[in-house]
Amino acid sequence: MTPMADSDAAMVTRTAARFDAPASALEPIARDLVRQMARGLVGEPSSLKMLQTFTRQPSGRERGRVVVVDWGGTNARAGLIELGGAGAVRMVAEEALTFSAADKRGAPEPVFDLIARAVGRVARAQGVAGAPLAFIYSYPARIERIDRAVALASTKGWALKGLVGQDVAGLLGAALRRAGLERIVVAAVANDTVATLMLQSYRARGRDAGARPADVGLILGTGTNLAADLGPSGIRNLESGNFDGVAAVETPYDVALDRELDEPAPGAQRFEKMVSGHYLGEILRSALRERWPAPSALATPFALDSAYLARVAADDSAGLDDVDALLRALGVPSTVEERRDVQALGAAIARRAARLVGTALVGTLRFLDGELADRRTIAVDGSLWGG
Repeated sequence: MTPMADSDAAMVTRTAARFDAPASALEPIARDLVRQMARGLVGEPSSLKMLQTFTRQPSGRERGRVVVVDWGGTNARAGLIELGGAGAVRMVAEEALTFSAADKRGAPEPVFDLIARAVGRVARAQGVAGAPLAFIYSYPARIERIDRAVALASTKGWALKGLVGQDVAGLLGAALRRAGLERIVVAAVANDTVATLMLQSYRARGRDAGARPADVGLILGTGTNLAADLGPSGIRNLESGNFDGVAAVETPYDVALDRELDEPAPGAQRFEKMVSGHYLGEILRSALRERWPAPSALATPFALDSAYLARVAADDSAGLDDVDALLRALGVPSTVEERRDVQALGAAIARRAARLVGTALVGTLRFLDGELADRRTIAVDGSLWGG
């Protein structure tokens, strides 16, 4: 392949510039998020659901053993956690689960059975016959009480048939009974943002009873979401991945991604589609297709995993050897100049995502404290954040 022509280099520069997210564009987005939080909280039309969670801040003194199921976008974990009081948390045992493409598109029951069997293996290995189970369910759901959550939508690459409208805690409870685990009972279900917020509060208040609890929980992984402690209104799950006030910084690649997906439906999860791990690699792939339109793996949707962005960004070799290896794996030979442009484009996509997440945090904190006068604590977790 010959070195990139000036016109090609200019095209890459223009493409990277499309992902600019200046403060002048982000400030109105933050203000819109505040408005939509207010509307969602009182039940008016809003892209932010502001869902009740039926939880309260922990004291930090709670003790006991709890079985935990954490079901996120990429995988699930079944574990046994010991709360030791004084903010101490110990993972006694844990088993990770991965899901096939067929799992993600089939009926819900086999997936819940898979999770229940993992719970059984962990419980039996630790001699646990009965215990409360905390279900961390990382998808949109309407919490109707502490142990009941009705699925609202499939996101992050999932499309289980018939799941929407069903109580996911009830489905897990039924699977536990089918697995012979009648004494392991779903005691609480919460979103992962809420769990992250509460874990930080537990640790802080356990060390210092007068410590301020966490104000905001942020998940930044396969998907993204925020939860916030709104005082008298309780801890709320914003479902911020669905925030739609992002038109000022969207690109043609975002519009195409939104249009071409059937789950989540076009128009849904607009914020998540621009910042989360499930989609960042796909945005980069779409942009690179303009530079390399010839047949290659780049023609396959979601052929470029978002983890590639981190590898591309971290490559500091003179010839960008890791970038070269990644492109060759996709069937794309490249020059050093082209690899530099790929690196710059990946950085632009990641930078816009980071700025959008920061903007959502600013909006959420302004809702709590319009003048941003008080010190606040944000608890963060997720595979994209952890890198």
